[in-house]
Amino acid sequence: MFIIRKIWSILTLPLLLLTLLTTPDASSTESAELISENTFVFEKALLMGQGITTDGEYFYTSGSITALNLTALAKFTFDGMEMQKSAVNPLPDKCTERGNNHIGGISYYNGKIYAPVEGGDICYACIVVFDAETLKPTGEIYDLPNEIYDDGVPWCAVDGQTGLLYASKWSNAKTIYVYDTNAEMKLVKEIPLTGLGEIHRIQGGEFYNGTLYLSEDIENEDKYKNILSVDVKTGEVSLAAQRDVGKCESIEAEGMTFGESEDGAVMHVLDYNKLIGIFVRHYKVDF
Repeated sequence: MFIIRKIWSILTLPLLLLTLLTTPDASSTESAELISENTFVFEKALLMGQGITTDGEYFYTSGSITALNLTALAKFTFDGMEMQKSAVNPLPDKCTERGNNHIGGISYYNGKIYAPVEGGDICYACIVVFDAETLKPTGEIYDLPNEIYDDGVPWCAVDGQTGLLYASKWSNAKTIYVYDTNAEMKLVKEIPLTGLGEIHRIQGGEFYNGTLYLSEDIENEDKYKNILSVDVKTGEVSLAAQRDVGKCESIEAEGMTFGESEDGAVMHVLDYNKLIGIFVRHYKVDF
């Protein structure tokens, strides 16, 4: 087994070097200090191209490649991001039989992974719940109204203090919808968005100190990706931080999460190099 891993490491090294050489360098900004980054290629990249969340001990990631009809979940150590467990095509039969083929930006809560799932002739947006220990589905599948999520449900975020789950549609969303995870995902609130107004191309979200933060995949001055904040009491959307990812056309911003690392990083964001691999970038922020 050691020899096989050694050979595999040698085979993946050229692609890893190519990834590093062809991807524009990310750097710090006034609002997001880049502390470190991890780079993944080949099979690990397939497991983590969409979402990331943490329980403080582990990172959990989601991946989806629609062209290959592939979905995945994985579990990594919080320090060093060493992979501990993975699950390829983990969606329940009910989901795959109706064409669900995409897992978006995930969120951890109370021992479970909450995953926004979409795909099929009429989208079939839903929240699927997985056990964080085994990465297997718990059997909880909560369908969402297709008239609301007509172009998918790209992200969800659970407030660990309340157990409420927040989600929006993909394109030009004017409202965030709030569901109670402790009451069979009952819709409990609708939050009309103000401030910056509509949100678009949100890839992931997470709560930090009572505020909802969102990773937005919008090109901004050719090299910046935005982190938005949402006051869930008022619906006001603000620009919380800008990340310098080097060059926007080669990078797609994906999911995000929060967890304090020993090196001072607190915000962790996935970036997807559309041709080659995945970066997990770790930032110090002052929100």
